[in-house]
Amino acid sequence: MKSKIASVLAAAALLGTVASAEAFPRIVTDLAAFRTGPGLDFLPILAVPPQAVVDVQGHIGGWSRVAYAGKIGFIASSLLARPIVVRPVVTSVVVAPAPVVAVAPAPAVAIAPAPVAAPVGLITAPLRIFE
Repeated sequence: MKSKIASVLAAAALLGTVASAEAFPRIVTDLAAFRTGPGLDFLPILAVPPQAVVDVQGHIGGWSRVAYAGKIGFIASSLLARPIVVRPVVTSVVVAPAPVVAVAPAPAVAIAPAPVAAPVGLITAPLRIFE
């Protein structure tokens, strides 16, 4: 019990020595143990996968205090890399599109169907076959 209290107090003392600076992002380069304190003696909270982005809040020795998945913990600094920032290169000038002029549609014209003449030689009256 005394050793647990001592380790908690030691962790609290170490946390007080973390430089308070603005958090900056880093990318995890390999599977990393996210630990409760700065060292191998501290329990891992979870495993952080490669290419995950963490926010570094400070350093203690070779360990970085980071925020990840809503938790604060420590990852070995050797497993963190700076993210690559790719800035777009402007290769052309963007021209604003011409304004769109609304044109009212022309009114629809109703066309009456032309009468069709009955062909010559055909019976046009209805037939009464079943009377």
